Amino acid sequence: MLNITGLNSFYYLRNFHDMRCKYDRVRSIIHRQLHREPEEGEVFIMMSKDRRLVRLYSYDRRCCSLHEKRFRPGYRFMKVEHDGDAPIYTIRWEDVAVLLGSPVVKTLRIR
Repeated sequence: MLNITGLNSFYYLRNFHDMRCKYDRVRSIIHRQLHREPEEGEVFIMMSKDRRLVRLYSYDRRCCSLHEKRFRPGYRFMKVEHDGDAPIYTIRWEDVAVLLGSPVVKTLRIR
């Protein structure tokens, strides 16, 4: 379970779609491609290309955590858009809550 106590900063990684990556690879990408050091209280959000899977990577002094939410076929997460072409965006907690809690229906099947 994701504990949001002490998490202050949320960042959406716009061009990170490789969901095979785990802890070390995610941290390496944050270091090498984004030139950042994950700090305590930061959460990095990544989404698969088909928008059915979202991962949240958080780091504190003692450990790092990787949380995942996946939708069944027929549902997906909202598309995140932002002005500009920066590889990382700051995102507010309210927007994270909407993103994680509001599935988008891809197909409406009427019987």
